[in-house]
Amino acid sequence: VGTPSKVWLGVPLREDNEIIGVMCLQDYNDENKFTKEDLNGMEFIANQIAIAIQRRTNLDNLVEARRSAENAALAKQQFMSTMSHEIRTPLNEVIGITNLLLQGNPREDQMEFLKTLRFSANHLLTLVNDVLDYSKMESGNLVFEKSQFNLYDFIEEINRSYAFRSKDKELQFIFEKDDNLPEEIIGDPIRLNQILSNLLSNALKFTMKGSITVAVTEIARKGNTSTIRFSVSDTGIGIPPEMQERIFESYTQATTDTTRRFGGTGLGLAICKKLIELMGSKIQLDSMPGEGSRFFFEVDYEIGENFPGRIKGEMADNYEGLTGKKVLVAEDNKINFFVANKFLQSWGVNVSHAENGLIALEMIGREKYDLILMDLHMPVMDGVEASRIIRNSENTSIKDLPIVALTAAIMSESQDKIKDIFINDYVLKPFKPKDLYDKILRHIR
Repeated sequence: VGTPSKVWLGVPLREDNEIIGVMCLQDYNDENKFTKEDLNGMEFIANQIAIAIQRRTNLDNLVEARRSAENAALAKQQFMSTMSHEIRTPLNEVIGITNLLLQGNPREDQMEFLKTLRFSANHLLTLVNDVLDYSKMESGNLVFEKSQFNLYDFIEEINRSYAFRSKDKELQFIFEKDDNLPEEIIGDPIRLNQILSNLLSNALKFTMKGSITVAVTEIARKGNTSTIRFSVSDTGIGIPPEMQERIFESYTQATTDTTRRFGGTGLGLAICKKLIELMGSKIQLDSMPGEGSRFFFEVDYEIGENFPGRIKGEMADNYEGLTGKKVLVAEDNKINFFVANKFLQSWGVNVSHAENGLIALEMIGREKYDLILMDLHMPVMDGVEASRIIRNSENTSIKDLPIVALTAAIMSESQDKIKDIFINDYVLKPFKPKDLYDKILRHIR
């Protein structure tokens, strides 16, 4: 407007061509006419500016969206971790007290009720673990533990559990294993047990007559690494070829009425597949409708050092060797302490109790203990902070005190918190008495 004036070029950035920015390009008057090339050049510059501004806007939006997604994922992880602890804690009480009652020579009619109660509680625990683990796998937060465990004891425990359940269905249970399997291996026994338990539960569920066979074989050994194949076969209903890929998808069953007829969530095989892939392997399937199914996978394990004084495949069922030992149990839940205390006392252990980490620190400063069972989630001071203070102590008798985490939260959920703390081992609630006994016996002074 007016002479001379300036040429202003609007830069449209939205679909409705609303002008949100202008740029002064050149003085304009009657003696200074724009050529076509000038206008083309200005248009090119304007387009580039528009592209740059739009790109920056998109980048800002992407950063904000990513920040929101990360906050949501963190909130979900915290929620699942809390739920893991809160759900497993009462389950530990139910299963623990059931085990105590079963050891008290109940009447035959009471025995039947208690076994049903224990089975239902364990089934609920399996469902809870499946849902929580699937959520962690989706968010990429699943971490595998690396601990040494006895493969022969592990196999024997699986054999005992499922041979008994197979007998109830009048099925033959066959367990085949190589004699040259390594005795001690390093890996995650909890995840391996989860995989085999899911496969065996499916085999029991879908097999009405015949047999279930578990085979554990070493197919290769190179240096300190053993490649072990685990196989679960059944003579059940089988799986149609067109469904053999889909059954590994989440919430998918072989037929529409499978859940109604046999139960289950459709998560078991999806979790098995993901866990095995995270272990660097792949689950494979051979199946024909009406003839049964065979699931198998191979995993590389580092061979560990043999446990002193242990015979291959020996199960420590007599619970001897802890008599007179002093163990401090740091646990805020009174019922959980009651359950653990009953088992420890039956093994001849002298038990002391601390309701939080601060009290535990005061007690180990006054008395000498052979081991501490440490709950990670406690008020006032949690087990993580108490363990860190113990490991940083200048008193070597305190600094080297064996710590076994007795917790309802999976250790991978607390991985970042405990990565600089040397916790000797852990027992996950709800615990099996034998697992607790073995961990204490292995690490106690």
